[in-house]
Amino acid sequence: MKARPDPLAGTNAGARTPDQDMPPAALDILFTPLTIRNLALRNRFVMPGMQRGFMNDGAPSPKMIEYMRRCAAGGAGLIISESTSPDHPSGYWQPVMGRMERGTMRQWKQVVDAVRGEGAGFLLQIWHPGSMRRVADGHPLARHPALSPSGLIQAGRGNGRAMTSRELVELKHAYVQAALHAQELGCDGIEVHAAHGYLLDQFLWAETNQRDDDYGGCTLAGRARYHAEIVGDIRKAVGEDFVISFRFSQFKEVDYGATIASDPEDLRGMVGLLRKAGVDLFNVSSRRCHKPEWPASAHPDYTIAEWTRSMTDAPVMTCGSVGLNVEMFANLFDDQEPSELMVEQDLGLLADRVRRGTLDLVGVGRMHIANNDFVNKVRAGRFRELELFSKKTHLMEVFENLEPGFQEEGRRNVSVE
Repeated sequence: MKARPDPLAGTNAGARTPDQDMPPAALDILFTPLTIRNLALRNRFVMPGMQRGFMNDGAPSPKMIEYMRRCAAGGAGLIISESTSPDHPSGYWQPVMGRMERGTMRQWKQVVDAVRGEGAGFLLQIWHPGSMRRVADGHPLARHPALSPSGLIQAGRGNGRAMTSRELVELKHAYVQAALHAQELGCDGIEVHAAHGYLLDQFLWAETNQRDDDYGGCTLAGRARYHAEIVGDIRKAVGEDFVISFRFSQFKEVDYGATIASDPEDLRGMVGLLRKAGVDLFNVSSRRCHKPEWPASAHPDYTIAEWTRSMTDAPVMTCGSVGLNVEMFANLFDDQEPSELMVEQDLGLLADRVRRGTLDLVGVGRMHIANNDFVNKVRAGRFRELELFSKKTHLMEVFENLEPGFQEEGRRNVSVE
């Protein structure tokens, strides 16, 4: 399969000039292609799933379609949709969040065509709120309970109830159906979201998974069994050419210092299990992309993403406050606004890691929101033209339209320095 068109050929990317032909030499590795199954990416930049709120009751609005198109035209190699729930009553949470069901497919098709038409790959992220779900009073699904492994948001904080065996099977089928819908729409693949304290992450975190059946246990691999079943069933349904990404994190929205993997060997068990089940790409989310995970280990400088890469032959993407001096959740939920751009410094460090083979892809979230043409500007060395992200400016619309119950109060703050 041929690589996607050059990002500078996008409809609104502007005319090519000599200094745009080559990126700064230190970053050239980030502009090399990468192939995952049959998906040929033009560079190593990814726009990860970031909530914008441009939805009409779960369906992408014209504003969302145009926003995604601009980011693709702006040079990203891969774009991942924002959090999109499968068609199950427990998956509904906020009307400004996406849903993948028959009634929203026409609008999602427009997103897929817009992104791929500008030369980027596109993955649909399948997500579920789990015990974090609190539906506004009066909504038809408000009486449906929040479902999770053990009915816990975190230790000592409950919401909803534990899933039954039948519900586990039903929801697994909903994930598979969402993946089949995505394939029907022409997506290059899907991403299974298991990060930041939501449903599938609640299975991975020992604090929220206290089950005594086959889906609990004292090891991370044991607690990842449900995820492996979901991935395996999706792989059987979609065949061999469809990409499956898996997103995970150590930290949670409700606990910045949380960990799912206690040490490298604990992590190795999960990574191997999921790779065998059919995962093609690991999207590893951290609070800061350069933060070492286990400084007292044999690789004291390795980040959680680099540890993951050392354990698999699958590509690994890092994601975590690239280009900004304030990490994402402290920014979004604790109102700590970034005050400094760190794009050249962060990308230089990440390029070195891609060059030495400890990383493959770089996820850039908030800076893509502030600069839809982020990749084109980096490629041309136009760093001074980049706009600093501001929650109050760039995410005003989504926060204004959220219903009660979005933010959790039980956050435990831990330094990322």
